[in-house]
Amino acid sequence: MKKAILILFLLMNFFVFSQDFRFDIGLISGTTSMQTDYGERSHFGSSYANMGFGIGGVYYISYDYLRVKWNDRTTYLKDHLRLRLELSYMKTNLIHRGKYTQGNPAFTDFYNAMNGTSTILNYGLQFEYTLFNMSSQKRFNPYVSVGFLGNSNSPKLESTLGNIETNPSLIPSVYNNGVFLDKNNSSSLILGMGARFLPKDYYNKSIYLIDFRWQRFNSDIIDGLKPTLNANKFNDWLLFFSIGYIYNLN
Repeated sequence: MKKAILILFLLMNFFVFSQDFRFDIGLISGTTSMQTDYGERSHFGSSYANMGFGIGGVYYISYDYLRVKWNDRTTYLKDHLRLRLELSYMKTNLIHRGKYTQGNPAFTDFYNAMNGTSTILNYGLQFEYTLFNMSSQKRFNPYVSVGFLGNSNSPKLESTLGNIETNPSLIPSVYNNGVFLDKNNSSSLILGMGARFLPKDYYNKSIYLIDFRWQRFNSDIIDGLKPTLNANKFNDWLLFFSIGYIYNLN
């Protein structure tokens, strides 16, 4: 993780010395919804009700459309493409829902007693493609994005029935040899969409942001669980809806 952060820092400093680039910095904050091995597959409550929060810092690099346009050296990608570097933190509380929590208490009590958390540190980059030419200075400019993030994850698991470390039988048998609570590293694919909102005052350097993304991990133990079930076919993923404040540094 330290190497990845160092690479991002060197990349930012490299671009800072270019006179043809525009730089923005900002904060984002919002709500996460994780799809994990907690709960029942294809059950709405299991899929979207395990909610959490996310907060982070973002750094944008794009061509300075005012300078580049003045020099008459614009291209289509320069007018529409922006690089976003991100360092963010997420935490989600996880419990079971669905049919596994209903019925015979001898079976369901183990599921109802389980609860966990997943904390994730994200670091990486995304490319944003804006619908409108950035030099047009439209007050509302939607975009789509794609990117890759490195992830450092620390899951936790507890049971209200007792200590699972000294008594592993307190968790359902499908998780035998399927509990991974050590800190782990992974990567993830980002697909997103959002929009930037410019204030009325043209000289105001503030920008407001809404962003919605799907983040798919290349790991199935982001939640700390990997059950031995045929239904367990997919890696963990999450949805993240955030709002942000961006400030132009030029």
